[in-house]
Amino acid sequence: MDFSQDKTSGRYTIRSYRSGSIIINDATYQDPIVLGLEHLQENKLPSDLDELDKRLLSELEIGSYEVVILGTGQRQQFPSWDILEVAQIMGTPLEVMATDAACRTYTILASDGRNVLALLYP
Repeated sequence: MDFSQDKTSGRYTIRSYRSGSIIINDATYQDPIVLGLEHLQENKLPSDLDELDKRLLSELEIGSYEVVILGTGQRQQFPSWDILEVAQIMGTPLEVMATDAACRTYTILASDGRNVLALLYP
C-alpha cells in the first residue's frame, strides 16, 4: 500500500467536490467562489454564470495569472463569446470545464506551484 502526502503551494486545498458543494481546507462552500493559491473570495462572482462580465474579470486581474479556470457546475457551460474574447485580450484565456474537472485541474496546478486562479460554481 502506497501513501503520499498532499502537497500544495498555497494556503487553500480543495479536499472534495460534490454536486452543489466544494470542501476547501475544512470549510464547505455552496455558492460560487474565487480561489487562488493565497486567497479565497466569497460573494464575488454573480450567482448566474451569464452575468459574468468584463468589469469583474478586470477586478480579478486575470491577466496576472498563468491559468484561469472556470468551473461551471455539473456540466461544462460556456459563457458568452464576448467574455471569452475579453479574457483572451486580457492575456489569460478562460479554461472552461465542469466543476469536478476544474477542482482536479486546480489541485494539480497548485501542487506544481503554478499561479492559478479558479472561478468555481458548485
